[in-house]
Amino acid sequence: MQLIQTPEFEAQVKQLRKTYRQIDRDLALLSVLEEGVRPQDTRLQNMGGMEVYKARLPNTSARVGTRGGYRVVYRVKDGTVILLLLIWAKSRTVDIPDSEIRRVASQY
Repeated sequence: MQLIQTPEFEAQVKQLRKTYRQIDRDLALLSVLEEGVRPQDTRLQNMGGMEVYKARLPNTSARVGTRGGYRVVYRVKDGTVILLLLIWAKSRTVDIPDSEIRRVASQY
C-alpha cells in the first residue's frame, strides 16, 4: 500500500511540531499501515461509504501514551492507497466533528 499525506495533514503536523518535537518519530509508527496492518484502529461510521479510520498514536514528547496522544484519521482508497487526512493532539482538541472528517475525506 502507498501512504500519502494530504496538504491538511502536513499543515497540522507542521503546527504540532512547534510544540511536540518528537512527532516525526511518533509518526514513523504509521509505517505499519503500508503493510496493511491496522492495529487498534476504529472504522468511522457515517462516512458516506468511504473507508475511513481513526488511529491512536503515542505522544512521546508529552509522555502520555496512546490515550492522551495523537489521533490520526486516514482513508483507504481502492485498497492500494492510504490517505493521511487529519492529525491532532488529544490533549489540545478533544474531537473533530464527523462532518469535518467527511468534508476532508470527500476531497480525496
